[in-house]
Amino acid sequence: EQVRSVHELIFALHKRFVKALAPVTLASCQGRISTIKKITYIDCTTLAEPDEKVPPLLRASAKASMEELELSGTVISTDEVVIVNLELGSHVGLIELLERAEGGKGRTLRLRFSDQFNGTDDDDQSGKFSRMWFLAQLLKKIELDKNAGSMKLSCNAVAGEMTVECPRMKFRQTMQDAFEKLIIVLRAICNLDLDLNSSPIFEGGQWDFNLLAQRLNRDLATEADRFAFQHCLFVMSYRNESRRYILVPCSQLLSKHYQQFSHHARLLSRWPDFLQGKPGGVLLKMFMSDEISENTRRELLHHFLLLNPIIATKLVEQLYDLGNQCFVINPSYRYKLEFYLPPCQLLGDHKEKVREILLKHGLKYASHRVRNDKDFVLPTISKHPTELQYLSEELRNDSDVVKAAVAELPSVLSYAGGRIRSDKNIIESLMAVSVNILKNASRTLLNDREYMLNLIAKNPLAFKYATSKLKIDDAFIEAARQRNPEVGRYVRWSANKV
Repeated sequence: EQVRSVHELIFALHKRFVKALAPVTLASCQGRISTIKKITYIDCTTLAEPDEKVPPLLRASAKASMEELELSGTVISTDEVVIVNLELGSHVGLIELLERAEGGKGRTLRLRFSDQFNGTDDDDQSGKFSRMWFLAQLLKKIELDKNAGSMKLSCNAVAGEMTVECPRMKFRQTMQDAFEKLIIVLRAICNLDLDLNSSPIFEGGQWDFNLLAQRLNRDLATEADRFAFQHCLFVMSYRNESRRYILVPCSQLLSKHYQQFSHHARLLSRWPDFLQGKPGGVLLKMFMSDEISENTRRELLHHFLLLNPIIATKLVEQLYDLGNQCFVINPSYRYKLEFYLPPCQLLGDHKEKVREILLKHGLKYASHRVRNDKDFVLPTISKHPTELQYLSEELRNDSDVVKAAVAELPSVLSYAGGRIRSDKNIIESLMAVSVNILKNASRTLLNDREYMLNLIAKNPLAFKYATSKLKIDDAFIEAARQRNPEVGRYVRWSANKV
């Protein structure tokens, strides 16, 4: 609560300052206030004489960039200082362009990037720390401190913020160019923490401000740092392809290798056959294309494994010619293909070992042959019911398999095949586990008048899952009351919903 209050106070003070300054500046003709799109500008610069050659600190191109990227906030300009306060999703960024910074730092660009600005603070959410760490690495990669003293990074756990400072910039234009690059980067990673919360970038995924500070100030980047940076870049590109109009300008600030990596990560999410679990065709051609270097191909595959295991595992089978073999991939945070169970054609006496591996690690990184072997699937699906989604259509229509999964978690019926969800006997038997499984039964069944009346006779709550067409049918409602008088309360509830 204290952390949030600090950031809200900063932002509120800027707004109060704008409101208080307006009548003063307008009356004295010493300042100008304007609002363009979502940004309020407070211009307190002196009016330049016609022969004066010193350009304003805040360039018109910088304003255009902020407005084009649809950022919102407040900008205060004087001759030697610019303060930019931007809302960045659930975070806030305070940027200062200083011609003469304190402590003899000279011309300085400084960013204070906050912890969560809206909502409650939650130290269990690693996304915010991952985003701060990635931002710092990204600014290093684009050489934000080019023609300046070395970049300084620091963390303040009490204020919940990270500070990035580039002191002793040689020229005003250097600082102006760096500011415009910074704006492009900040917009591109807006709300990236929402994606990173569910996608750890370091093995184990542990984070706090002490770990953030340690990882920020390593003298040399480790292999783990390199992998973590590329995984953030992959997540940003793969999950936000629809926002490529802001991602592409950011990636263009990086080296050609990272540009190629980001471009192909965006392509991975574009074609429907990827999402439908069909890794052939365009996807395989893209991975085997001469346009991708061997290093980039290997890197893409490992990050793809972490984000979309079922399709990426199928891709591994094709790329490494492992069809019809038993294996289980270990999705490591390094660029080396590792296995819990190495590829093999004949299991022999190792079936029990395979079962133990699957019980521990699940099915999503298992090969096609393993995931479609009922002897392996049945014990595993009882412990990992949501992994019903990774099975073949044949096994998702197998009543033994589906019952094993639904017995542990009724909602996974949504992953069952269409035949199972339309089987009257199976659905009726599964109702003994939970009537809520009707939520995922086929619409054909839920619109079957006599079938639904039989279910209502056993459990009045079944009325809740009948189709809207039946729930407004007076004859059906009366028949339901006759079959089970307790249905009355659900009739009233459903009437309100309809």
